[in-house]
Amino acid sequence: MGKAQDKPLGGGSIMPSVGRVFWITTVLLAGLAGGLAVELLRSSPAAGQAAPTGASSLYVVPGQLSRETYGLYLVDSQNSTICVYQYLVNERRLRLVAARTCLFDRQLDSYNTEPEPAEIEKLVQDARRLRTTTTRP
Repeated sequence: MGKAQDKPLGGGSIMPSVGRVFWITTVLLAGLAGGLAVELLRSSPAAGQAAPTGASSLYVVPGQLSRETYGLYLVDSQNSTICVYQYLVNERRLRLVAARTCLFDRQLDSYNTEPEPAEIEKLVQDARRLRTTTTRP
């Protein structure tokens, strides 16, 4: 007799565990995003009507959180908040990873950025000055 082969019954190929998890996660996140999109479209107002509170200010974006974890970002532009959810494959559920308001973040002129906004402002002013002096006859 020959050696036993690593083929499942039916002659198909064995999908690697990581690949299977990736595709299951991708399909689930796409389903969640699609379901939310359908619900938002279904609840969107007809032309000329006022939008229901929160209906047009909620955005869901699926994404990769780390090398092997996936989840989604929930952005509420009306309340200036962002939440991050991780999909736990083995438990088949979402877990809240982080949440914060960005209301005050948006009031900062500069935080941990290069070049500083003042430098950009100076470059723009210099460019405008050069443009006006070169365009004059």
